[in-house]
Amino acid sequence: MHIESLLRFGSLLLRFRNGWTLVQAMRSGQPCGELVLWDGTRIVHPPGRGGLVEIVSEIWIEQVYTRGFYRPADGDVIVDAGANIGLFAIMMARANRNCRIVALEPFRENFEFLQANVARACPGNVVCQRTALGAASGRGSMKAVGSRSLDHRLEADSGGQDGVPVVPLSALFELAQRSEVDFLKVDIEGAEHAVFAGVTPELAGRFRHIALEYHDQIVPGTLALLQQVLGPTHELAVHPAAVEGVGILRARRKEKHHRAAARNRAD
Repeated sequence: MHIESLLRFGSLLLRFRNGWTLVQAMRSGQPCGELVLWDGTRIVHPPGRGGLVEIVSEIWIEQVYTRGFYRPADGDVIVDAGANIGLFAIMMARANRNCRIVALEPFRENFEFLQANVARACPGNVVCQRTALGAASGRGSMKAVGSRSLDHRLEADSGGQDGVPVVPLSALFELAQRSEVDFLKVDIEGAEHAVFAGVTPELAGRFRHIALEYHDQIVPGTLALLQQVLGPTHELAVHPAAVEGVGILRARRKEKHHRAAARNRAD
């Protein structure tokens, strides 16, 4: 057994009251339906769907979006696009009760679990919206492309009854009720290419920190596009995953560049 697996098993045992159940699920590849924190809080996952242990490992143990990069401060506003059942939003909300999180999740099943989990774990500082992030304002439909809760993808609205609102990146400031966003987390299964394709430096500069999962295996050229769009305004770091074409891109705003651009706009 690899040392990484042993460390991951140990972290699950230390962090969760039902850690042994999570370890068994990770080893067997079978779905697991809930997390139980040591204070008794239950975070519930759609029954029969895989993905819970993988999400927990990435977000709470490996902290792929935040470790050594970002900690929520008092008054920070965080947007979680692709919130799934709420693990990232809950982690941020419990890390600092004085920050505010807007959690966007378009897939109906996940959204219902997101709302219930937030109500139990951190009802005071998380706002949930059944909304998708896309290239432009409109409506879309969600398609499940696998048995896991994290594999759903956005498609053009086909006129079905389960369509969801789609908003562009520029609409997040209205949802956040702020002119800037302190941290943007994005995991939207390939839609990030369309979302960022038309982003201007002025718009990108209104996000202090961005951490997103890119999916070159779904839309080839996504990472290159993100680097081109965000490079002028942010310091970038790429962290490839074990899966070919997938990884995390972190972007920290270049404050000198941002202040200079703000002065130019004022003049």
